Amino acid sequence: MTPAPGRRRLPVAERREEILQAATELIAASGFKGVTLEAFAAACGMTKAGLLHHFRSREELLIAVLERRDTLDLANVVETFEPAPDPATARAIMSGFVRRNLAQRSLVQLYTMLSAEALDPAHPAHAYFRTRLAEGRTMIERYLLAWHPRPDRAAVDLLAFLDGLQLNWLRDDGIDFLAQWEDFADRFFAP
Repeated sequence: MTPAPGRRRLPVAERREEILQAATELIAASGFKGVTLEAFAAACGMTKAGLLHHFRSREELLIAVLERRDTLDLANVVETFEPAPDPATARAIMSGFVRRNLAQRSLVQLYTMLSAEALDPAHPAHAYFRTRLAEGRTMIERYLLAWHPRPDRAAVDLLAFLDGLQLNWLRDDGIDFLAQWEDFADRFFAP
């Protein structure tokens, strides 16, 4: 049997990556609630049944998209899991993270939209975001802010600033994200 026009066979890992990339773009543009399984499948030139062969549900696909984002972030930002010994090192690590996010607006938008949608306890990613926040704060406290006298409070401050700046930047692309970050970092990481 010949595949339908526009459809092509790919190795499983390539197909899953293609699905995850397309799903990331669709969710970033419309939110998770605004995209059907059929739309995810169509974006990859697949049928709904074909998509369900790789991901058993929309919810499983959503969690895979989020986990892929986390994996990409860790692989590209964190060079070592040794605690930053001082404010300058911590700032350099965070500045790398900020620059990476600036180069991937659609992922920032995806995360921002989903984190807002997932405030609803019935949302399939609600537990993911609660866990990610707790684990993220712990990692920041332990590996980025170990030098700080109050790493627990500083982690909340840092995350709140970045989340707020990202939200405003997504609403107004005239905001110079990097300049705002540098101004904040001058104060936050001051020795």
